[in-house]
Parts: sequence; C-alpha cells; structure tokens
Amino acid sequence: MPYYIICPHCGSHLDPGERCDCQEKEQQETADETKEDKSA
Repeated sequence: MPYYIICPHCGSHLDPGERCDCQEKEQQETADETKEDKSA
C-alpha cells in the first residue's frame, strides 16, 4: 500500500510531512506578471 499524500490543489504525490509549493509558485507567477504589466 503506497504511503503518500496527494495535494488537493495540483494532485502532486507528496511524502508524509512534505509540503507542496504549488500555491507559492502560483503566487510568484502572478506577482511576476503584475511587474511586467506595470513596467510596460
């Protein structure tokens, strides 16, 4: 029986105790897009 956790946001298979950084990556990408919009 596999022993892992599935991220409810992106579906990644994580080891017990491991945190998924999909939400952090999404926030960073959004911030980068905002910077590009302001500089244009």
